[in-house]
Amino acid sequence: MRIDDNEGVSASSKHLVFAYYVTGHGFGHATRIVEVVRHLIAAGHDVHVVIGAPDFVFTSEIQSPRLKIRKYVETAVIPRAEILETEVEWLHSIKADFVVSDVVPVACRAAADAGIRSVCVTNFR
Repeated sequence: MRIDDNEGVSASSKHLVFAYYVTGHGFGHATRIVEVVRHLIAAGHDVHVVIGAPDFVFTSEIQSPRLKIRKYVETAVIPRAEILETEVEWLHSIKADFVVSDVVPVACRAAADAGIRSVCVTNFR
């Protein structure tokens, strides 16, 4: 996706694979990103949502073969070596181009270890 001062926001012509980690603390985080995921898929990208909340938050709103759901259970606030190793391997296996995290501590660290760009998105003030 690129932003041009004269033309606004336009979709990237390159197909991208996103790994989008969403905290399982309540439905607010998950429901908030449904629209973001919907737009990424509409732009032709694949989105792997890593979530602790129930699948239906996404599958009831988005029906697309470009949407993949991966469940996780938060086990620690501070990432352990085994958790990071598993995430790095998974990110490589899906050929992720970009990692987005809605307050999942391990996501950006795993992305850095995998050599993948990342960003954290949330609505905390």
